[in-house]
Amino acid sequence: MAEQVVYRHTIEGLFRSIGPRLTPGLKNQLKQAGLDLDAPLPRNTPRLVFAEALRITARQLYPDVDTEEGYRRLGQGLIQGVEQTLLGKALVAMWPIFGPERVVIRIQESFATVNNYVRTELETQGSAHHILRVSECNGSPGYLRGIIEAGLAKAGARNLRVEPFDFDGHACSYRIRWDP
Repeated sequence: MAEQVVYRHTIEGLFRSIGPRLTPGLKNQLKQAGLDLDAPLPRNTPRLVFAEALRITARQLYPDVDTEEGYRRLGQGLIQGVEQTLLGKALVAMWPIFGPERVVIRIQESFATVNNYVRTELETQGSAHHILRVSECNGSPGYLRGIIEAGLAKAGARNLRVEPFDFDGHACSYRIRWDP
């Protein structure tokens, strides 16, 4: 099996979304973990380095909440960061037109473009009710939960509920529901 890696654009997007909260102290901690944001980013970053970078960043940015909530907020922030780019702004502006049903499919497909190891399966339970199975959550289901919540909220999902379950330390399933 090939080394599990996260692609450069994923790292760039995550840390661009943090903006001025990316302090020298946080950068130093990330460098100690193997992610030097002051050097040109490599094409690929090992999964374990990325997982540790997520953990460090969530803890530093959200010290007053539990771990899961910190990861969740980090994931939500990623979608906000996407909107700060020219292409991202245009894409996110289309989500309300697509609606949450089409966006949940796009989110699931997008997870496959950020690294070489995540496998997903989307199972439709009914209108506005889906189960998304993800093979790897990099230490916490909260990060992907935040991405799903922020993306579907932008698409217009009302009374959105994203409930992680069956987390085994790697894989997790998400029950995704909203009012049709």
